Amino acid sequence: MTSAKQHGAVMATTIALAAIVLGGAAAAYGWAYARPQFMYSYLTAWLFWTGVSLGSLSLVLLHNLTGGVWGQAVRPLLRGAVSLIPVMGVFALPVVLNPQMLYEWADPSHVQRDAVLRYKQPYLNVEFFQLRAALYFGLWMLLAALVAWQGRSPAPPDSPADRRFRRFSGQGVGLHGLAVTFASVDWMMSLEPHWFSMIYGVVWFAGQGVTALALSIVVLAASERRDEVLAAAGPKAFHDLGKLLLGFIMFWMYVAFSQFFIIWHGNLPEEVVWYNRRLGGGWQWAALSLAALRFALPFLLLLSRDLKRDPRRLAPVALLVFVMHWVEIVWLVEPAVERGEARFVPWLDAALTLAIGGIWWLLYRLFTPRTPMEPIHAGPAGASHG
Repeated sequence: MTSAKQHGAVMATTIALAAIVLGGAAAAYGWAYARPQFMYSYLTAWLFWTGVSLGSLSLVLLHNLTGGVWGQAVRPLLRGAVSLIPVMGVFALPVVLNPQMLYEWADPSHVQRDAVLRYKQPYLNVEFFQLRAALYFGLWMLLAALVAWQGRSPAPPDSPADRRFRRFSGQGVGLHGLAVTFASVDWMMSLEPHWFSMIYGVVWFAGQGVTALALSIVVLAASERRDEVLAAAGPKAFHDLGKLLLGFIMFWMYVAFSQFFIIWHGNLPEEVVWYNRRLGGGWQWAALSLAALRFALPFLLLLSRDLKRDPRRLAPVALLVFVMHWVEIVWLVEPAVERGEARFVPWLDAALTLAIGGIWWLLYRLFTPRTPMEPIHAGPAGASHG
């Protein structure tokens, strides 16, 4: 590793340690002086970093099915993020074991006074909520173990082992998609248990994929592996990654806008209340920033072929997309919690995100180098996905 890249690695580790210390100190202060809000801020931070690992799992399974140079370039980085799924399962314990601190339906006094909550009790009850969380993470850890096994046992194309990996990936994508959909209902949508949307889980699923790909592009562009990729495949690999990022951003915007348009057109009081909370009281600025910085600006920039082929120009766009996903999670979660004693405390959300993110990043750096680096095969001239 060159001295410049060594310096960059040391700097990244130092920043992660500082994030843990400063974020942890601020979080401790928040626990002492803003306790009603603490668990909601913790939920926001945990959902954000869990989404990065789950999105990475989606991309690995997708690449097993489709192939392509883009996946060969980032698979080791994606596997490093996937390996942290058990860690995120540990971080889930405060949420799973204390749902009464977050969800109205977990408070018997609320349920007794609310006919809708009583009707939903067969599904929204503490014991079943905890059982479902265990099933989700059990499935995800099984898929993560299979991904790790695949990394230790690379198979030639079209070999029996390769076909076996494709088969489990096809089945795994379906099960993973179902788990993410139901998890979004349990952990996010049930914060407002009277409201429902059939597209909500797809929006979160799409956001995870965008965020995982964006982080992989940033890390790849800043790492020693970038030179290996450029030497083996030229700028084509980054071009493919940029096209995928553009496509995923468009898909995310499509499903997010579809949900909004259907609810706006229906104009039913029990449905529009969710958007009323998020398009007023200051939250409209977060919504506008998502439209502008999560979609419009990256969309326009990624139309440039030259930008997509240059990792130094592609990485800042990917970093913007990554950061804006955190804004999206805040926008999805926090407007639901301003009831009773709980109030949105922005610095507490940021502090817990930094603290958990610092731990996530250090473990990611620890696990990723241990993941075998796959060779990059450029394939036939002009071959490309997309």
